[in-house]
Amino acid sequence: MFDQRAFQTWVHVFVGALLFSGAFLAVMLLARPVVGTDPTFHRATVVISMAAFAGYVGTAWLIRRHPPDA
Repeated sequence: MFDQRAFQTWVHVFVGALLFSGAFLAVMLLARPVVGTDPTFHRATVVISMAAFAGYVGTAWLIRRHPPDA
């Protein structure tokens, strides 16, 4: 499914993880005005963003550890 370019270096992995967790953060902050409240940081916002970051890095670590056979 993936080639080696997706997670080629740890710099790419961490930049991708930051963008991925930033997307989760943006969705959670922008969804609050839709339901009628102010867009503020709450513990759940930070925890879900950190979980997205950790999940992305963990997935990249597993893929880099066991690269797919070509």
